[in-house]
Amino acid sequence: MSLYTTGELAKKCNVSVRTIQYYDERGILVPTDLTEGGRRLFSEEDVATLETICFLRDLDISIKDIAEILKADESKKVIELLLDEQDKNLQEDIKRKTEQLGKIKSIRSSLASFKDGTKKTIHDISSIMEEKEKRKKMYKKMAIISIPLETAEIITFMVGVLKGIWLPFFITFAVTIITTVFLLNYWYKRIEYICPECHTRFQPKKMEVLFANHNLKMRKLTCPKCKRKIWSLEVYRREVDA
Repeated sequence: MSLYTTGELAKKCNVSVRTIQYYDERGILVPTDLTEGGRRLFSEEDVATLETICFLRDLDISIKDIAEILKADESKKVIELLLDEQDKNLQEDIKRKTEQLGKIKSIRSSLASFKDGTKKTIHDISSIMEEKEKRKKMYKKMAIISIPLETAEIITFMVGVLKGIWLPFFITFAVTIITTVFLLNYWYKRIEYICPECHTRFQPKKMEVLFANHNLKMRKLTCPKCKRKIWSLEVYRREVDA
């Protein structure tokens, strides 16, 4: 069995000797053995314990709480839960940083199309980025309303099929239709489109936009200025918050 002195353990786990001595004093890292001269010796299990302590300290967990976690019978489950939570936080941080990098890339790309970097240019770019965020938030709000309704409609339909009780489905169906009309009006009042040919911002007629061929970001619409039927970019309407 491999045994490590305090100095060797400190080097292996990248901590100071004083840190190990402190954890020993607090009773959360007790050496496996002592030499005849009284030197502390630590096993591989102690290495794992120290690494666990360091991880928990990185999560700002107190020494007192760490001692309780290590002594608990379900300590493994608690640590696994903390690891899962840390993993979730790190994934969210990665996502946030990736979005920030995307914004930097978009701003760099936008700046390249201007001759200078005036305040107006920065303002225009900032407005475009803000519109993207507002459009994203708009769709999130719509999803929060529509998804539960669609789920309820499916459940009540299954109840009708299996048990022959159709009243809940008809009520849910009616509410869904009314809500859908409301959401479509809410959406229509908040969007407009940019023609890629002449860069005109426009809002098409409601029936045209509803039945136009489309994807998540664009619709094939007729530009009122250049009269071309072309795939146009959907953006958040500026006048809404003006």
